[in-house]
Amino acid sequence: MTLNAIRIARPVTDLSLSSRMYCTGLGLEQIAQFADHDGFSGVMVGRRDLGWHLEFTLCHHHPVQPSPGEEDLLVLYYPEAAEWREQCAKMLTAGFAPVSAFNPYWNVNGKTFVDRDGYRVVLQNRSWP
Repeated sequence: MTLNAIRIARPVTDLSLSSRMYCTGLGLEQIAQFADHDGFSGVMVGRRDLGWHLEFTLCHHHPVQPSPGEEDLLVLYYPEAAEWREQCAKMLTAGFAPVSAFNPYWNVNGKTFVDRDGYRVVLQNRSWP
C-alpha cells in the first residue's frame, strides 16, 4: 500500500478567513480551491513539500456548523525552541486565541490555540517520534 497524502477536511463558517489564519499562523499556502461544486466551495492549504494538507469547506445550501470538541486537535511538532516560539507568535498574529488544553499533557511542552470556529491547534516544542 502506498499512502502519499493526508487531507484533514473541516467545515468552516468563512473560507477566506480560515484560509488566511492558517496560512499566516502556520506558514501554509493555498494549494487548491473549488467553487460551488455541487453546492460546496472549498480551499486547501498546505505546502507542496508536506504529505498533508487541510481542506476547509462551506456548504451553500445546507450550512454545516463546525462542532469541534476540546480533544479534536491538530498537533504539530517543532523541536527547535526558537522556531517554536516564533511559530507561537505567528499564531497570535493570525488571530488564533491561546487556550489551556483540556488534556494537561499538551500544556507541558506545548501551547494550544483555537481558531474562530473552535478548532484547536497544538504546537509542541518536541520531536516526534
